[in-house]
Amino acid sequence: MKRQQVYLLLGAALVLAIAGIIFQVVRSAGWKGEAADLEPFAKLPVNNVEKLVIKSSKDKVTLQKVSDIWTVAERNGYPADFSKIRELITALWEFKVVRQLDVGPSQFGRLNIVAPGQGDHSGVELDLSDAGGKSIKSLIFGKAFGGENSSGDEEEEAPSGNGRFVYDPSDKDKVYLSKENFYTVDAAPKNWLDKDFIKAEGVKEVERISSPDSEGWKISKKDEKAAWAFVDAKPGETLKSEAVASLGNFSPNFEDVKPANTPDSETGLNKAVTVNLETFDGFKYALEIGGEAPEQSRFFRFKVSADLPTKRTAEPNESPDDKKKKDDEFNKQQETLKTRLAAEQKLQNWIFEVESYSLETFLKPRKDILKEASPTPSPRPAVNTGILPKAPVPLPLAATPTPTISPGPVFPAPSPESSPTPETTPNPEGLPTPEATLSPESLPTPETTPSPESLPTPETTPSPESVPTGLPSPSATPGT
Repeated sequence: MKRQQVYLLLGAALVLAIAGIIFQVVRSAGWKGEAADLEPFAKLPVNNVEKLVIKSSKDKVTLQKVSDIWTVAERNGYPADFSKIRELITALWEFKVVRQLDVGPSQFGRLNIVAPGQGDHSGVELDLSDAGGKSIKSLIFGKAFGGENSSGDEEEEAPSGNGRFVYDPSDKDKVYLSKENFYTVDAAPKNWLDKDFIKAEGVKEVERISSPDSEGWKISKKDEKAAWAFVDAKPGETLKSEAVASLGNFSPNFEDVKPANTPDSETGLNKAVTVNLETFDGFKYALEIGGEAPEQSRFFRFKVSADLPTKRTAEPNESPDDKKKKDDEFNKQQETLKTRLAAEQKLQNWIFEVESYSLETFLKPRKDILKEASPTPSPRPAVNTGILPKAPVPLPLAATPTPTISPGPVFPAPSPESSPTPETTPNPEGLPTPEATLSPESLPTPETTPSPESLPTPETTPSPESVPTGLPSPSATPGT
C-alpha cells in the first residue's frame, strides 16, 4: 500500500473519531448540561462578608460580626464558632463545578432547589452581606448526591464522588453540580455556637451542698495523684472511690444556651443543686444544676474566680540562669491562666444546656458515694449432704479390736451363757474370726455412751432386729 493511501486512511479515522465525540457531547448537552471545571465564585469578595443568613423550611440562623466578634443573633448574641464560618466562606471561594446544568423551573423540585417556604422540596438558602447590609451573593443548596441514599438518576447526573446541587438565582436556569457537599450550610442556631467551655483540670476539692431532699458531702485530694478522701467523714463512713473517680477533671460539653434573664422556674434553677469546686491552679467554681433540658441535658450556670499568685517563690540555691528560666515559665503560665479566667467569666451571663452524664456525680446524695457496711459474719448453715452428724464417741481401749463387717447369714442371738468360748468358734464361709468378734463385755457401758438408747447394755441381749444384716451376733454359734 502506498504511503499516500495510508495517510488518507489515518485522516479518515481521525475525522470519524472527532465526529463521534461531537455527537456524544451534543447528545448529552440537553438536561445534563456540559462538563466543566468552573470556579464561579473565585472573585467573590469574601473579606467583605460580615453577615450570613441561612434559612431552611424549619430553621433560620443569622451570623453577624459585632465589635469584631462573630455572634449568633438568635441566641442573644452568643459567640459563634468562627472556625465553621471561615470554613464555609473558604469553601464558597474555592467552589469547583463538576457539571453545569440547564434546568427549567419544572425540575427545581426534583433537585430540592426551591426557595424555602415555596414548596415541599425546598432547599437551604444562604445570603451573604457586607457591613452595610448590601447583598454580596445569594445561593440555594439543594439535594446532595453520592452515598447510600442517592438514586440512579442522581448517579447519572453526578459522575463520581460526593457533591451537591447549587442554584444561583442571579444566573437564571443555571444549576451547578459541585464537588463539595457543603454540610456546614446548616440553619440550626445551636450548631453555630462557639462550644469552648469550662476546662477545670486538676480538681482539688468538691463540695456538694445539702439540699432539702438529700445530704451533701465534701471530698478533697492532697495532690493530683492522690485518692479522694472525705473531709467530714462520720464514724463508720468509707468513701466509695469508684463513685467519684471522674471528678479529677471537669470539662463538660453543652448543647444550647439561654439568656441569663430566663426565669428560674423555666429551668428548674429555683431548686438547683449547688456544688463548689476548686482546682490546684487556684480556680474556684460555684456550679448550679437545674432541671432536665432537651436532648439528655440539664440547665446549668456557674460563677468562676481565681486566686492567682503574682510572684514565684524561688527555691534555695537557684542560679541566676535557673531563676530567670523558671520566672519566665511562671509568668507565661500565669498569663495563660488569666486569659482562661477572662474567657470563662464572659460565660457567666448565660444558662447552658449541659450534657447530663457529665453532671451525674454531682447529683448523688451522700449515701450514694458511701461503701456499704460489711455485715457481721453469721454462722454458716450446715450443708445438707444426706449424712447424719456423728455423735461423740469415747476413745476405745487400746486392746479393743475393730469389728470387720462381711456378708453372711443372719442368725438368732442366744443368751451369753450358751455361747462357746472364742477358741472353739469355727470360721465357716468367711465369718469373722474370734479375734474380731465383739463380746458383750467389750461394749461400752451406759455411762460412757452418748446415746444409751442406741446401744445395748451388757445385761440386755440384742434382739435379731437390732443386729445389722450380714453381721452375726457376737455370741452366736453358727450351727445353733
